[in-house]
Amino acid sequence: MAPAGDYAQLSESAHRRFEALCAIRGKLRATHRQALDGTAHALRRGSMDPAIPARHLLYLELSNREPLAAVAVGDLDTATHVTFQLSGTGIRARNALWGSVREAGQLYLEQQKVGIAAPAVVAWLGYPAPNLASALLGVAARKGLHKLGQDLGDFLRLRPDRPHLALEAHSYSAAIAARVLDAESGYAMRVQSVATIGSAGIPRYLCDAPERLGVPIGHVYEAVAPGDHLACLGRVLSGRKPFTGREFAVGARPELGLSAVTGHNTSQFRADAAPGARGYRDPGTLCLRNLALITTGQEPLG
Repeated sequence: MAPAGDYAQLSESAHRRFEALCAIRGKLRATHRQALDGTAHALRRGSMDPAIPARHLLYLELSNREPLAAVAVGDLDTATHVTFQLSGTGIRARNALWGSVREAGQLYLEQQKVGIAAPAVVAWLGYPAPNLASALLGVAARKGLHKLGQDLGDFLRLRPDRPHLALEAHSYSAAIAARVLDAESGYAMRVQSVATIGSAGIPRYLCDAPERLGVPIGHVYEAVAPGDHLACLGRVLSGRKPFTGREFAVGARPELGLSAVTGHNTSQFRADAAPGARGYRDPGTLCLRNLALITTGQEPLG
């Protein structure tokens, strides 16, 4: 993110650059056109649940082959609770931007349901997410560390009043969240809570020294859904370990009208999907309810 006085100015600048890129769309490489189109779709009014408020582009970077992007749902200048939502393996700005922003919007709405009047959620696609094979290595996590550290540093600069800040990380991105919170990373960010879903693990040296993480004790949570074989396989093959957080429930709570989560995906529900198929961030799940509670500093449901 570029220097700015507040997020409104930053977003206005990003949108001007976005419009300039739209004007030369035909001259861009295919991956950049895909990211541009995904951004336009995510920002367009009416492209998702009308209850989700207007989206604000923070950046769309096309300086490298793999585009990077971040989009906010809600007002980052006035929000009392801010969540950076990180995505994992295979989820990139060129192929999943609209879906990632929609998931940020779904968390925003769920946070309102649990009593937060003014939340904001950032759909963060600020690193070249690896494929399944390269996810076994740490290259993408190291790149993501620097960009996330910069973006969180900008947040602290633009919001010196320090609203509640949380990270929610799926799959491979849990390793990025852990690295940026490491006191010896060069960033040593502090957040109020962390939730990981379907995590493929974090570096072993951090599991052995949890005191290095800038999170209050008892405010690190994790969940791996039944049937999430990718998370379990990733830990085995990569040698990474769990976040050593408190496990939170992702099963069904029929008395509350909340469904269970199965498998590794963040979003599985479709009208034509198999009965009961739900992802970690799908509306109507106990998982999304608990993510909303955790990221706003509240206790999850059992």
